[in-house]
Amino acid sequence: MDEKELFVKAYKAMALSRALDRKIVMSQRQGRVGFYTPTIGQEALQIGLSMTLEKEDIIYEYYRDVPFMLHRGVPPAAIIDQVMGNSSDSEKGRQMPSHYSSKEFHFMSVQSPVAANLPPATGAAYEIKYRKKKNIVVATFGDGSTSTPDFHAAMNMAAVYDLPLVFLCENNRWAISLPIEKQTRVEIWKKAEAYGMRGIKVDGNDLFAMYEAAKKEVETVRKERKPVLIEAVSYRIGPHSTSDDPNKYRTAEITDGSEKDPLIIAEKGMIERNYLTKEEIEKIKTDSKETIDRIFDEREKIPAPKPESIFTDVYEKPNWIIEEEKGEIL
Repeated sequence: MDEKELFVKAYKAMALSRALDRKIVMSQRQGRVGFYTPTIGQEALQIGLSMTLEKEDIIYEYYRDVPFMLHRGVPPAAIIDQVMGNSSDSEKGRQMPSHYSSKEFHFMSVQSPVAANLPPATGAAYEIKYRKKKNIVVATFGDGSTSTPDFHAAMNMAAVYDLPLVFLCENNRWAISLPIEKQTRVEIWKKAEAYGMRGIKVDGNDLFAMYEAAKKEVETVRKERKPVLIEAVSYRIGPHSTSDDPNKYRTAEITDGSEKDPLIIAEKGMIERNYLTKEEIEKIKTDSKETIDRIFDEREKIPAPKPESIFTDVYEKPNWIIEEEKGEIL
């Protein structure tokens, strides 16, 4: 794949993710979806890193990584199924909405507590080193996660053991309603120095800048088998979740479709480099919306999981405990 194809694929994933976000948020307001954590504003930083990864790399994502998943090949239908918790959901409706996983594409299951994915990611990176594998691990998290004990433990262990791990802080500047200035006194990328690892800061709103920085760092991690902390500065354009009203605690600095919107920045870059024309961009966005509308309407018709599904995947083989509980409930 040449550079033009690489970036066209990236932009298509950004447009598809934006269309999916808008559809799910609107549907939640209509009472068709229960809960969702929007990803609008963080598409460029996630996809910019994803562009540099290989198929066998392992991702310990958090609940705002839909663009990342779409770019790596996770079907929109799988994401919609999980948000709806229907009978086609790979998690069988047991997880909270926006708590995805994909064994096929190496995305681990999302955990609700912030930074709870970082220690397991470190353990996975240790296993890779122990078995002398060639792949790497990526762990994503928000700025609020850097004020937790799990962040400290994971960073320290990754540095001490020289683990092939990319820590990606998606600094959207808001830990729910708490601004970055009130939850940490130092720039996040500088925290890497305290643990003895490399740290960099990059404009997460710029797809091209993010790709160049991530490419360099990922190549270094693969070669040196040592961790890095990437602080990608972006902005959470939407609410923390569909249960949140950001208008109560902030004035929006970047809005959907404004000049600082990462999707708009990417479009300008694509046109300047002659990767896409304005007409091609509009067609991609139209096609994305039509695709998401069609898939969403199809998945909405899928029924909820049957009650007996709660007894599957508990033990490798059925036992008397499960059979007894089944008899009491069903």
